Amino acid sequence: MSDPDSSRGRPDLVILLLLLALFLFFSPLTAWWARAGLHWLVPFLLWALLIGLVATYDRFEGDDDA
Repeated sequence: MSDPDSSRGRPDLVILLLLLALFLFFSPLTAWWARAGLHWLVPFLLWALLIGLVATYDRFEGDDDA
């Protein structure tokens, strides 16, 4: 019998995106980019990047609703 879910062996991209979000927003890196004197748009750009990555993943993952 073969496993119908052939992607079990590789890490799911959603988990990697979650870890990226945790790394960007809940790590010592947050204090660095908050105090580095960077432009005030940096947090919004980081969120936009994360949202764009999730939207791209969702688009290429396929339609699971059907």
